[in-house]
Amino acid sequence: MPKTDDTIELPEITVSDIDRCLQTGIFQKTFSGAACIASVGGRVFHRGVYGSLNQSPPLKKLDHQALFDLSSLTMPLGSGLAALKLASNNRLDLNASVNTTIPALRDKRFAKITIDMLLDHTSGLPAMRSYWKEVLEHDEGQIASQKVCGTQKAIELVQEMLSKTILEYEPGARTIYSDIGFLILGWIIEGVVGKPLDVFLAREIFQPLGIADDLFFVRLDDPRQRQWLYRRPFVATEECEWREKMIIGEVHDPNAWCVGGVAGHCGLFGTADAVWKLVHAMWSSYRGESREFLGGTVRRFWTRSRRLRDTTRTLAWDTPSSLGSSCGKRFSKTSVGHTGYTGTSIWIDLSTDVIGVVLTNAIHPTREGKTEKMEELWPRIYELIAKHGEAQPRDPEHKTGAAAFSSGPGTTVPLNNPTRGPGKPSGW
Repeated sequence: MPKTDDTIELPEITVSDIDRCLQTGIFQKTFSGAACIASVGGRVFHRGVYGSLNQSPPLKKLDHQALFDLSSLTMPLGSGLAALKLASNNRLDLNASVNTTIPALRDKRFAKITIDMLLDHTSGLPAMRSYWKEVLEHDEGQIASQKVCGTQKAIELVQEMLSKTILEYEPGARTIYSDIGFLILGWIIEGVVGKPLDVFLAREIFQPLGIADDLFFVRLDDPRQRQWLYRRPFVATEECEWREKMIIGEVHDPNAWCVGGVAGHCGLFGTADAVWKLVHAMWSSYRGESREFLGGTVRRFWTRSRRLRDTTRTLAWDTPSSLGSSCGKRFSKTSVGHTGYTGTSIWIDLSTDVIGVVLTNAIHPTREGKTEKMEELWPRIYELIAKHGEAQPRDPEHKTGAAAFSSGPGTTVPLNNPTRGPGKPSGW
């Protein structure tokens, strides 16, 4: 797999009304900071950052190195992408039953659930369960050496609880967005590849694309990684009562946190640049312009599931709903995208080749009242992205990869920036 260049041009190209829309979100305290990248045909026409890493003094200005908790974008960009990669190489049968994968699912209740049902949210599993609460209760009153939160023992406890989970509907009969399904998917992938999910993604996908330093999971039990991350600019999420701190640089989702920070449904952190590069690589493969991923498999993952007539889901992704969507009304029906609870989003219009990545920390310093505000902001920002994307002159050569950033003045920045601290631990 080809590697990206050691340096890329990173110009500041912004569109004024997109700027205003995101700056309004900061002024209204919907979020303290945001990053946005938009492109059409592989050419970036907007790349801007806004606000600060946090909302309380001393404010720390947000820049292009800012790392966001991507929340549920971990599904399409993490475990879902790993499943795509393995399916492309015939190492994962998406039609296989999940009860042949991990011991917790051996019960016959899970026999009808296939891996692709986890991917398109038709597994029958509930949307979520607060497994983390029982793990914390187990740890209450224990001495430090006997606490299990964030360890392999916590994973075993969660899997034991999972084995007793009652299905809410017949597999394949309905669509219910399920964190639990992707939590399971992450463990299935680890069983197939024989290594942790974060290690597989870093070595097989992120490193070859040159983005492993800017797209990764944060492990709770890795002091070497902590040393490397010490100087990195993480965007703050929420003040957590039971963790007794503002969450910065560790996963917000409590189930992902209790199993150590690496999970199939949440846990990825990344910069807007890294997210765009990864999505761009998938789009290039979809168009047949790149061999990063098998184009046929990408097309399968980006096509609406035929299992149910009224679903908007694809494998690990979503599509616009006729009842309203976060991508607004200008993105076509053939668009695919996803959002994350922390205030993150991606949309790709496969008809116009417009890609939008908008990352915020909308749950900072609290989630209260933010859902409604983001439901209003998402369509506005993506309608602006679509409008300006449609107005851009098309590059007949479909400028892609590092070259997509070189359409204006900018600073050449090494991908492995020495100011970021010690090198990443080996094995990443």
